[in-house]
Formats: sequence, structure tokens, C-alpha cells
Amino acid sequence: MPQQRTIDLNDSSNRIIAAIVLALVFLGGWWLIARSASAPTAVPEEKTQGETGASGAGGKEPGSALGALSDDTPTIAASTESIEVADQAAGMSVSVKEAALVQMGWIAVRDGSGRTLGAGRFEPGIHADIEVPLLRATEAGQSYQALIYVDDGDKLFDLRADILVTQADGSVAGDVFSVQ
Repeated sequence: MPQQRTIDLNDSSNRIIAAIVLALVFLGGWWLIARSASAPTAVPEEKTQGETGASGAGGKEPGSALGALSDDTPTIAASTESIEVADQAAGMSVSVKEAALVQMGWIAVRDGSGRTLGAGRFEPGIHADIEVPLLRATEAGQSYQALIYVDDGDKLFDLRADILVTQADGSVAGDVFSVQ
């Protein structure tokens, strides 16, 4: 019967090799976890059925000017949150004139079909002349809506977990703007 080979861990060279293999496995796992945690936040596209109404800006009708929100969207009533966006040129970001956030949150941009094009995270306070990066560009001749969400604590944008800010009348705390 042939002699079976075994690894002798009492041998210092075998211990070094085993330690290197364990270190590589540990570092590889750490790299995978760190990479997935720091990956850019993907904004899932959502198509929703249209709904009449207007944005929360300016005391217009409840609802949303650019289609209904998903039924499973969590909401919270605004205290002093507000946002102002002017009409602007098409591009891969949206310029926000001013935004007031009470808690750390997100400014998200939706198109006329109810799909979210992108979002930017901002700390509490009043922000002027800020940019919201988009995953998909705005198009000339279209209307869009900027909405405010309160972060759920994970610092990642999630339409189903982050909380949409609404006005007392049920309208969204957002602003509608056009792109030329």
C-alpha cells in the first residue's frame, strides 16, 4: 500500500505557507465585502401608473405632478423641508437652487414615467447651488421632479426603505422643473 502524504504543520515552512493561504482567503473576503459596500448606489427604476396632481411646492394639489408614487413608499410629514429647482439644460446632473433638510437625506430626481434617474445624499441644513448626480441623463423638452427622502440610516439610497417627505396636505415635498 502506498504511503499517504500528509502536511506536517510542525515544519516552519509549512506553517508559513498555511498562514499565507489563510491571509489571502481573509483579504479576498474582506476585499469582496468592502467592494460591495462602497459600490455606487444603484437607483432601481420604477414604473408606476400615472396620477393627477402636482408637486408639494407652492401649495398645489396633493399627489405628484409626474405620476403616482408606489403604494409601498414610506412617507413622513415635512416640518421645514423644502426644495427649489429652476428650469435647466439637459445633462447628467440636476442643479438645485436651494434645499432645506431637517435630517440627513436624499434629493432624488424622477422623470415623467415615475422612474428615478438618480439621487444625492445631503446632510441636515440649508444647501444652495448643489448638484444631484444622475445615472441617466435628463432630456430636453421633458419635465422632471426633485423629491426629498429621509435616509433610513444606512446611507444608501433605496426607494423602498428611505422615507419620502410629504407636506401636511399629502403632496410631496418636491419641485417640478423643465429641461430645455
